[in-house]
Amino acid sequence: MQQTIYIATVVVYFIALLLFLRLQLWGYWAKRTYWSKRPQLSVAELQKLSHGQELPRITILVPAYNESEVIGNTIEHLTGLHYPADRLEIIVVTDEKELNAKTGLTTQDVVEYKLTELAGKKGLPALRHLVVPEDFDGRLHGVCLGRTVHSTKGRALNFALPHRHSQTEICAFYDAESRPDKEVLLCVAYRYLESGNRVRLWQGPVYQVRNFFQLYPINKVAALYQCISHEWNLPALMRQLPFAGGTNLFVASSLLDEISGFDHRSLTEDLELGIRAYVEAGAWPEYIPYPSTEQTPATYRAFFRQRLRWGSGLLQVMEKLQQPDLWGLRTPVKENRIRKMLRILFWKGPVEWLFFQTMILFPPLALLLSLFGWVNPQPLFTGMSEIINITVSVYFIFTFERLYHFLPFINFALASQSRLRRALAISHLLLLPVAGFFFIAPFTTALALKVLHRQPVTWVKTPRTKEASSFFSHLGITGKE
Repeated sequence: MQQTIYIATVVVYFIALLLFLRLQLWGYWAKRTYWSKRPQLSVAELQKLSHGQELPRITILVPAYNESEVIGNTIEHLTGLHYPADRLEIIVVTDEKELNAKTGLTTQDVVEYKLTELAGKKGLPALRHLVVPEDFDGRLHGVCLGRTVHSTKGRALNFALPHRHSQTEICAFYDAESRPDKEVLLCVAYRYLESGNRVRLWQGPVYQVRNFFQLYPINKVAALYQCISHEWNLPALMRQLPFAGGTNLFVASSLLDEISGFDHRSLTEDLELGIRAYVEAGAWPEYIPYPSTEQTPATYRAFFRQRLRWGSGLLQVMEKLQQPDLWGLRTPVKENRIRKMLRILFWKGPVEWLFFQTMILFPPLALLLSLFGWVNPQPLFTGMSEIINITVSVYFIFTFERLYHFLPFINFALASQSRLRRALAISHLLLLPVAGFFFIAPFTTALALKVLHRQPVTWVKTPRTKEASSFFSHLGITGKE
């Protein structure tokens, strides 16, 4: 039995090597197809493409609940995006519950201060602030019920959508700590015009690495490989799955009206929106190589809860696809799309989760067997140790090379000024061999909880890392800890 486990471990090792090579192929393909073909865009070139017509009007929507520590800097960044100010508006959506809680400085306080500060500046887009009533039911064009309703991101966005400019053609969605590429709106408008308005959904990569130096060790590895995944893997994934990520997401205004906005009860309103847009309207998202930087939850507990929600949300979407009464008139075309989505979600969700969780269990088992002397690997695999050592070195070299690549997206103002402490923080990436178990655990936990009928049923907000020290110093006040 012990020898079998060790042999299985070596097999797993070579499977991991093949997956690593596949990742390199995805990276090569993504560079050739998207990243090396980023067009040089300007407002003048877009005006030529529009044949004298006005450029598409864009509305950026930013839901912000208990986000006082990050929202001020986000507003400043969004007002600096390269797009004609008269064709752009920014709507920050806060929640009345935060006002009623009265826990010090609120998101509303910061938003109102920023709007007042920026009101006198010329050349900026329209800035608006909406507060979701505590009793809003959460539906698009919904009503107030006279009782408290649980807050979700989809609920906030559904409240805001009817308040967008009547001529808005594209809605952009960002989180309260987002820092998108300055050219991203030009790219979306370019693709919208070039496709003759046929493409109605766009998704850009999200690099959750900005607070790298404030993350727990395992979270650092997760943040870096999430960046790699969005830059290399996401373009390939979006050929199979209509992935919508919830931030750095762009949706045609007409499509949002056609599919009745967001599902305010969904744990992953973004994934659900992408699936429903395809099933009901045949819309498929297009990948745009213009990243937005964000944060990864700083503690592993917060990371686990976020990923648990993501995994539970995918299972929730699968369950919804199997409920015929939720999809209106089920035509043969819609039936085929539902079956296709169920099949892809099954393989990309539960099957992949269990496969990777199983793979990850073998190496520590083999290590324990070797340490206790229950198996001697040398007679089994003479000469293979050198190959394994070389490839493991390649993994580490790749990891640190990718860190160097993503350095421009890391906020070094949040890092220690001590070079020794910075080096120590970077050395946490050496936990790569054991980090895989912690990446996949929330998703397999979601699957187990689903089987036990104990899965999460309510949306939980992800905590942020404080970034707004410079902003609060201007106010002469201290933000919430």
